[in-house]
Amino acid sequence: MPPAIPPTSDTDKFPIDTAAVGLTWNGDDQNVWFVTAEGNVGVFEPRSPWSSTVFTRNTGLAGRSDSVVAWPGHGVWTFVVGQSDSGFVRCTPDGTYQMHTLNGRSDCRSLALAQGPGGETRIVAPLIDWGSLAFFESGSGISTSRVYEPGLYGIAVAEREPTSYWLSSPGGRSLVGYDAHTGVFASPVNIGTEPRDVAITPAGDVVWAATPDNVIFKYTVAEGRLTRIDTPYPAHRLVATADGTLWFAGASGDAIGYVLPGQSRAATIPTGPGSRPSGVAVSGDSQLWVALSGERALRRVSRHRLAVESGDGQTAVVGGRFAEPLTVKAMQLDGAPLAGQKIKFSVEGGSAVFENGKPSETRYTGTDGEQLGVATSSLLKTLKEGPCVVTARWTETDAVASFSRLVVTAKPGTADHVRYVSGAGQTVPAGKSFDDPMKVLVVDELGNPVEGAEVTFKIKGAEPATFPGGVDTATVPSEADGSATSPVLTAGDRTGGFSVRVWVADTAVSLLLQQNVS
Repeated sequence: MPPAIPPTSDTDKFPIDTAAVGLTWNGDDQNVWFVTAEGNVGVFEPRSPWSSTVFTRNTGLAGRSDSVVAWPGHGVWTFVVGQSDSGFVRCTPDGTYQMHTLNGRSDCRSLALAQGPGGETRIVAPLIDWGSLAFFESGSGISTSRVYEPGLYGIAVAEREPTSYWLSSPGGRSLVGYDAHTGVFASPVNIGTEPRDVAITPAGDVVWAATPDNVIFKYTVAEGRLTRIDTPYPAHRLVATADGTLWFAGASGDAIGYVLPGQSRAATIPTGPGSRPSGVAVSGDSQLWVALSGERALRRVSRHRLAVESGDGQTAVVGGRFAEPLTVKAMQLDGAPLAGQKIKFSVEGGSAVFENGKPSETRYTGTDGEQLGVATSSLLKTLKEGPCVVTARWTETDAVASFSRLVVTAKPGTADHVRYVSGAGQTVPAGKSFDDPMKVLVVDELGNPVEGAEVTFKIKGAEPATFPGGVDTATVPSEADGSATSPVLTAGDRTGGFSVRVWVADTAVSLLLQQNVS
């Protein structure tokens, strides 16, 4: 299974004060529209400042809704299923509702915008209880198709073939086509299990079908080839984009799933515990939007990746510099690196500046070799103690990477004592060298590591062992992390235990490290 991509930033999450179950993009006003399970339609304006409005439906048919579709020039539509009636419901841009009821009741889980035999635009709804399609055409009202006995569930219509519909038939365990010109259902494509939600590429060359299990089926129309795609969670609300990628909501896994062209397994993007993704839509500028029913919010999901390559997890003292630069890699979701991309590095909270003396700088990703797709910052100079958070933003997209484990420590004081780390308690034969050196940590009175302190290792006793050169004393400076490591210790001819005293000059505490010769 491909690894899950880290979740997007919460700056790409927008509260809408309701739990949406379906999303659609409305090209008329360039907004994302949504519907709730109660059949209330709302609008989200993805601009700055963004806003959202829910239009409460207080008249007409009461019941449940599952899907929503935008009809250019005719508002946004849903299908409401009530106790004894059901029908198409239109919401105009000002929030006015209009009802168009069926002569009876049927469940409906999917809607599509399509064309009729004369090229007229229509809303199409598979009627689960009736086993037929319901059509709503402006000025003509509601009509229905002939009954498809195995039953219907989902619908998908390609932009380039709007009179050719693809439907799922759980009862028939198949996909089935419908020709609007002839009004005839085609021979079924058996998939061996119950298909539910369906999607089709804009060109109409690939049809996708979700199942109640962790499996999606991909049907390549021209070749008549069926491919099984494994998913980590059952898929809902499928959307196929022009680049051949399939997107879906994984409510039970709190994730958005996707299948890249040519792949036989799905990958996921976590949306957070309890988020319960319930709808997916692609905006006119190719942004992916997801309804989070568990959080009453919409989330914008990046179709690009900006991954931290190196530099996180460093520590530096106030007034110093982090030893390594920060690097990120700009990639498509399939991992292909992209050259010449503009990356802006920004320090939060004034904790550091780059070599330009400012808290932000712009770098570009490399064009070849190991640097292809990689952007590297200058070294950070620290200004104040505490966490140092740096954000890298890919300015041409909405992809963000965060360096959240950088720490700025206070300038250490003078050495106060040494702490034991490793190397004591070893036993070697007479005349042999000890396997591991002795290691200690020099700290100040607050416990901060101290660099450059002179640490002395002194062997006690009548030459039980020696350091290189046959001496019983060695002095080494502590490293940047405060650690100090002894030279190689070699046992003498006498057997038994002996001690090595370790200390820093002018400090009150020393260590006695015990070693043994067998």
